[in-house]
Amino acid sequence: PMRQGPAVGGVGPFRLPTRGPDGQLEIHRPGCLCCIGPPDDAFERSCAAVVALRIDGVGPAEAERFVRLCTRAGGGDATPLSKGKLKTACKSVRSKASGAPPLDLATVESMQRKVLECYGVPTDEASGGANTGASASGDRRR
Repeated sequence: PMRQGPAVGGVGPFRLPTRGPDGQLEIHRPGCLCCIGPPDDAFERSCAAVVALRIDGVGPAEAERFVRLCTRAGGGDATPLSKGKLKTACKSVRSKASGAPPLDLATVESMQRKVLECYGVPTDEASGGANTGASASGDRRR
């Protein structure tokens, strides 16, 4: 018969904790793999989602460059790009060698939406993406 779910005890980095001979759960070192869970594949899913948009001149290398722009330096979660970074992305995602014109803002915003979805970051369609904060907080102060 097949067992359902991960085995208690067992071997490998993602095994579940077991009880020792005294009935106590075994102690795990901070950061052990079975406690932190499997690796996060949001970066790879984001790259695939951007490529799946089928934007002319945006292949796997360009998608990866864009996803890195959306994630904090050194990895981590994706964050909405500032207006300045959105404009930079329009010019820099496709290489100049490709001969293709810069991407338009709407295209880059659709790419950003896909990346944020893959990282589970809520996107606010009504705000238009990058311009969140300033006008909303100003309205609340009145």
